[in-house]
Amino acid sequence: MKFTSLTLIPTKKARLSPEVRQRAGDLPETVYKLVIGVSLPVTRAFLRLGGRVYPDVFNLDEPYDRKTHVFLLPEKPEGKATFGAALAGVHFPLRKKADLSTAAEADETDLIESASSGWAVKTEETETLAPGLTLTTYHIENKAGAPVIAMLLQADPEKTALYVGTPGDGNVSRKARATIPDMIAAAEENGHRVLAAVNADFFDIFGDFHPAGLCVKNGEVVANGESKRPFIGVKTDGTPVITDLEKDPAIIKDLRHAAAGLQLIVNDGAPFDLAPGEPFGYTPHPRTAAGVTADGQILLLEVDGRIPAHSNGATLKDLADFLISHGAVRALNLDGGGSSAVYTRGEDGLPVLRTVPADLFRPNDKLIRKDYNAILIVER
Repeated sequence: MKFTSLTLIPTKKARLSPEVRQRAGDLPETVYKLVIGVSLPVTRAFLRLGGRVYPDVFNLDEPYDRKTHVFLLPEKPEGKATFGAALAGVHFPLRKKADLSTAAEADETDLIESASSGWAVKTEETETLAPGLTLTTYHIENKAGAPVIAMLLQADPEKTALYVGTPGDGNVSRKARATIPDMIAAAEENGHRVLAAVNADFFDIFGDFHPAGLCVKNGEVVANGESKRPFIGVKTDGTPVITDLEKDPAIIKDLRHAAAGLQLIVNDGAPFDLAPGEPFGYTPHPRTAAGVTADGQILLLEVDGRIPAHSNGATLKDLADFLISHGAVRALNLDGGGSSAVYTRGEDGLPVLRTVPADLFRPNDKLIRKDYNAILIVER
């Protein structure tokens, strides 16, 4: 077994859930998540460093491939030698000790470059869900010969509309979450005929569940009005946009709906922020992304993952390349993992799950994840 990645992420103790804080023990207000990737799945791990023993804290929940282990440290390790000592101190009770041949040179910057999984489309099938809205299912093989399932919604804003779904269809900002079907039902109760939906913004799954970025609903800012994260939105005249408030601060007065993501993965028709060197970017995961074409079409892409026999996920470069090949000039990475899902309207008017969310294969409790918000495509 070998180490594949190493990164360090500062965070606030208040952002951690009570369960994680309890497992990690006494912590200062600012803590450091040491994230270590290994080549083989391992159920448990612990770290000996500086005379203390740290258990891993997230592996039973996220990610589900058990190849990434997270340790919460009270202070930042400094220098390559200390990072090498950290790797040397990682122990896996049920496996032989990992290969440390390169550990002495490990550092935050010694990470694998973002790369494509080498997708080859084998089959595709397009359904017309409603006037101006199609869903295409792609059966893909990556360069390792493993299957990947991707679903692409394409919406014409002249015949459909983008609408931000929230719990209860209300203007809530913190601690309120709901499944996508519940958000759809709430929107329908308020007179919106929902044709399709995907999950939207990241949220603090290990803390108070607040959304990561801007959320605008019915022209009102309901969360994070100062956020500089990129978002997909629709202006009051119905024009879809992908931008951020740092580049375009005045647009907030002209937004009807908006939901944020994390990275702008396509800009001016070319790959942009693919989180180079970060495991989040180069590791295939379940993903959701949104794009806009030069003629204003809305693209919503979902890729199943973490289910080896069914679908093996996407890197950020996979998302960018795929969306560019379908005309995206700008595209945004949305929340992924167990949140990634696509729903469409069934013949009985009820939402139909079209994807296989990773949370259905959780090692502990299987579930349909509750999210903070969703992107709904509704009938005009």
